Amino acid sequence: MQERRPRLADVARVAGVSKTAASRAINDGYGVSEEVRRRVLAVADRLGFEPHGAARALATGRARTGVRERIEILIVDPDPQALSAKPFYGRVLTGAAHALAGQDVALEVKLVPAPPPADPDPPFGRVLINVPAAPGAAYARRGRTIALGESAPGVPFVAPDNESGGHQAAVHLVTTGRRRVGAVFGPDTPCARERRAGFLRVMAGAGLTVVATHGDFTRATAYAAAKDLLAREPRLDAVFAACDVSAMGVLQALREAGRRVPDDVAVVGFDGSALAEAADLSSIFMPVEEEAASAIRHLLDPALPPPPRLPTALTVRGSS
Repeated sequence: MQERRPRLADVARVAGVSKTAASRAINDGYGVSEEVRRRVLAVADRLGFEPHGAARALATGRARTGVRERIEILIVDPDPQALSAKPFYGRVLTGAAHALAGQDVALEVKLVPAPPPADPDPPFGRVLINVPAAPGAAYARRGRTIALGESAPGVPFVAPDNESGGHQAAVHLVTTGRRRVGAVFGPDTPCARERRAGFLRVMAGAGLTVVATHGDFTRATAYAAAKDLLAREPRLDAVFAACDVSAMGVLQALREAGRRVPDDVAVVGFDGSALAEAADLSSIFMPVEEEAASAIRHLLDPALPPPPRLPTALTVRGSS
């Protein structure tokens, strides 16, 4: 009776890994550590395993022309123009592209108003942006997933030190003598809550009450919010905007009200994007490109240690 040829399942069992991990190791795929790759290859050699040519082509994603492993960036944002209106997303794509340079992995961007209910063709890996906790937990069960900012419990994430950024913005305004302070905070998301907490902690310590409202990281909403702040406190002498796009709306409202920046009102944003530099806006810089690149690296190699909070830093410009 002819002896059965060793199969991939045999290699995986002896090596103590899943069939998927064994396949990726044998086919020089992504997402397995060098230690696992060496162990699997040693077992395959010992057992005399030889992958079938067609199966190898399928495993490496080259059985059909142009088909490769892909990483999806899933952005939940109700604004259909969000990719062009919000510099944050462009910076994410730049960081992701840099992390994938030289790799045979496709980058796919999906902008949706709400998380899709079904996932018929899950990618190799997925980066979640603005995905709330419940959908985030569901996506965590569909292959490799990482979020930019906190999502659901158990979903790994990369994030800047938002609370420190809010703290720095508040310290700057207080130490430069601003006392009637307003704020256009962001929506009810983890990153916006962290920025708000850091800002308010300093203001409370200085004995100052903040005239606050909330926005959605869009210019139009922040413009209306700033007009509301001025109506509630006409003597306002500072405004913290939770993102640079929001700060643009604040600056527009101040200009229309005849309030000079920074003589009458100081303005500080958050993001540190090219938009802030162009507008001469003081802003908290967060390393978005590195945040995205770190997320991609962890999708390719989950054995990497969890990334720490990335540092934020205030850049003072002409608006304050």
